[in-house]
This record gives sequence, structure tokens and C-alpha cells, in this order.
Amino acid sequence: MAIIGLIELPAFKLLDARGDNWTAFRSGDPLGGKQILAGTLEAGGHEVRLINLKAGHDHVETGSTVWNGLRLTKVVAGTHWTAVDPRGADLWGISVNYLQERDTALEVVRHLARGSAPIVVGGSDALAEPMPYLQAGAAAVVMDKSGAANLAIVNHLLDLSPSEPVSGVMLRSGKRVPNRIPPMAPETWRIPSQHLIRETLGSAYWESPLDPALTPIGAVMPDLGCDRKCDFCQTPTYRVGYQWMTPGRTRQWLQAQKDAGARSVIVLSDQFLGRTLWKEGRNDVLAIMRIFRELELPVLWGNGLEVSKATLGRGMRNGDQAPDDELIDALWGWDGHVGCAQAYIPAERPLAGGLAYAKLLTWQNHVAMMKAIVRAGVPDLTYGVIVGLPDDRREDCQALISALTDVRAELKAINPALKFRVVPYAIRPLPGTPQTHSLSEMGLLRFTDPAIAGGFWTACADTHHMSYSEVSEWQHRIMVELSDNEAGFQGITGIAHVDAAG
Repeated sequence: MAIIGLIELPAFKLLDARGDNWTAFRSGDPLGGKQILAGTLEAGGHEVRLINLKAGHDHVETGSTVWNGLRLTKVVAGTHWTAVDPRGADLWGISVNYLQERDTALEVVRHLARGSAPIVVGGSDALAEPMPYLQAGAAAVVMDKSGAANLAIVNHLLDLSPSEPVSGVMLRSGKRVPNRIPPMAPETWRIPSQHLIRETLGSAYWESPLDPALTPIGAVMPDLGCDRKCDFCQTPTYRVGYQWMTPGRTRQWLQAQKDAGARSVIVLSDQFLGRTLWKEGRNDVLAIMRIFRELELPVLWGNGLEVSKATLGRGMRNGDQAPDDELIDALWGWDGHVGCAQAYIPAERPLAGGLAYAKLLTWQNHVAMMKAIVRAGVPDLTYGVIVGLPDDRREDCQALISALTDVRAELKAINPALKFRVVPYAIRPLPGTPQTHSLSEMGLLRFTDPAIAGGFWTACADTHHMSYSEVSEWQHRIMVELSDNEAGFQGITGIAHVDAAG
């Protein structure tokens, strides 16, 4: 048995001169991804120890940058990585899912590399651009997002007999070992030990302040991949297709969260409703939502659901875009005790409908869907829109504000107590995506610093008609004019003071 140390990176801030944070600060989130990884390693006979660097009270400056006329100081918060003894494990595992975490992750790798234990790095950012991590001292970067590669590379680096051939990784030499085994299906992910689940439960939720009665927060991921190929998303680059858990297996994961003390559960799936495209998939969704209610675990849709798949036509081309009321009630219904306590709605660019992204409904049908969701009873909604697409003009942003002002009024008429915040995201140019390539080719990208380009609140690309600074001003205006003041912005955007002038 080997000791595997799994590192959760410290939280990151970008502070201006008055102390306001310009990035999404996340310090108490549930660590669902660590559960999946730990379950695999424990099943392989290893002892897994979680080192959560987000826990702690250190605030250490790591540099600064200039953006939009502001000097922003980079700060890591939690426990500084130098507190970790590089000799404290036989092998280290680090997950880096966000570009904005890259510089911090590289420092952690360099620190751990002072010891003799090999370091394995995984996650979306490392998969997209593995070489910086290898150059910093990692022994391997996992290129398979399904989990199928994890145990074999760990055993290989520990000189143990692998249960599977090494597959889906890039080694320190730069050699890419191709996928030799099929992606691991979510149905076969191993549930970790109870003590480890307890360590991964969350105390905070990135979309909204939660009633304390809903914490601690568990996490499950009942499916993997996506049937769409949106140009801004890394998921299609994972090449895992779309796979999902059965209701029975999902129940086991949910029960494990509850047994560990969770009072609510966030679903981390990329595309939970993708299963509705297959026979019996709709019934599986209804069955899973009944399980949430039977276990009395409120659900949080923190990553959002593709609302077009909750229509009668399941989001298929030329399908019926009318709301599927039974499905909507199951997904977003809330009775004050069970059901959906909070949801993120990925509206993207709702006025443009399918002209912007294939998964979007026409505007009229989008509004009908939003009304149906609010009628189902969800008490708290975060509504995400994208600002700063290449062809965006000031007139487009003003039209968006006008349309959403009307929608907000209609939703409030259905439920005056509804908490409703519109969150305008700037384009975040993720490495390896078609959108990032296109923006570079057009010469619209203005910043490459991961701390800026990896954030939603620091616009880093011009449009053909507006500067990145103007995009930022429209973000602020949308937040001020369209979100409930009582909902606050600190927990969502990290920005303590929001004003139209920026």
C-alpha cells in the first residue's frame, strides 16, 4: 500500500487598490472530483490523504498585473503550499481544472518536486496544455478525463504491477502514451470511503449564499461528457462521448453523501439531461429526481442544465420547443424542504437563440421555459449570459438589458419572492477550444496572463466593435440593472462593490 497525497489548490484572488476581488473566489466548495479519483485509488489498494489548501487563513501575495487601468494584486488564500512536506506521501496528485489556477499549480508542483515522490497532474487545464506542468517537475499529466488512466499511471510510477497498461498520459519526456483502454464509465466509478467523503463536503456554494440548513454540501457526477460541440467548451476535446449512471448507481452515490453528513447535493455533470436523447433516458431523469426527494436531499444545479433538453423535443433539431412540464417540475420543483433549492441557468446569448449556439431555444420559447421553471417553485436562480462575442455592439448589449428587464418582471410576477440575479460573463478563452483559436486568429485577444484570461470578470478580448474595457463596463451595467440587490454579488463574482463605472 502506498500513501497518495491529493492536493486541493488554495483559493485565488485578484485584489485592486481598495481591496475588492476581481475573480470568482471559491474556498469552501464541495470537492466532488476528488471523490471520484480517491475511490479509484482506494479500490486499487492505496491509502488516500486529502490535503485541502483552500482550508486555512494564509493570504500570500504572489505577484501583480495591470488590467483596465487597475493594478491587481495576485493573492492565494487558505494554506500556503510551503506548509506541505514534499516527503509526506509516496506520490502526489494535483487537479488543475481552471486556467486561472495555473500559476499557483505550477508553484505547488515545483515545491513538491523538491522531494523524491513522483507528481501526477490532471484536470482540464493540464490536459489542454500539459508541457508547463511537466517542465515544472510533474512526472506525468493525465490526458484521459474519464478516470481510466489514473490507477495505471500511479502504479507505474510507484513501480507496482499495473492492473491495466499505462494509457492516456503524457510523460515527463514529452512522450504521449495514447489511450489503450476505453474511457471509464461513470457507472463503474468506485465510491470512496466515508471518511474521505466527509473531508470533501462543502461549506459554501458558488452560485448563491445558502441557508445553513443546506450545508454541508455533497457532490455527485451522474454522467460524463456531452453530445454538443460548443466552440467555447473544453468538454468536446475530452473525446469521451456521453455516458451516464443508472438511477440505481446514482442512489448509491447520493446515499453515500447523506451518510457522510451532506444536507444537500450539487450535481457536477457537464450534461445531466443528455440521457434524454436515448430511449428511457427521460424516465431515468424522473427516477433520479424521485431518489433525491426520497433521501430528502435538496439538489443544487450549480453547473446548470441545458434547458432545451427539458422541452418536449429534447433539444433536437426541429423538435418541439414547448416545455415538458412533468420533467420541469421534477428538475426545478421545490416545496420548501425537498427538490431544487437553487439553480444556475446557462442562458448564454438567449436573444440570438440557435444562431449563437445550437443548444439554445428561440427567444419566445426560452421565455416560456423560464416561466415554467419559476412556476415549478425554484426559489433562487442565477441566470448567466455571455457578453463580448466577436460581433457584439453596444446596441446588442442594450437590447439584452431591455429584454431581460422584461423577463425579470414577468418572473417576479409569478413569484415575487424569487431571488434572481443576472450574471454577465466575459469570454474566457480556454486553451484548446475553437473559440480561443478563432479569437487569436482575429487578433481580438488582449491578455494572455492566466490570472486575467482565466477569469469571467476580467474581460480579456475586444469585439470587432468594442474594446475589452467597454465589454467590462457592460458587464457591470448588467449586474447593477438586472440583479436583486439583496442577492449580493460577492459570493458569485467576488466583486465586493459593483458600480456602473467599474
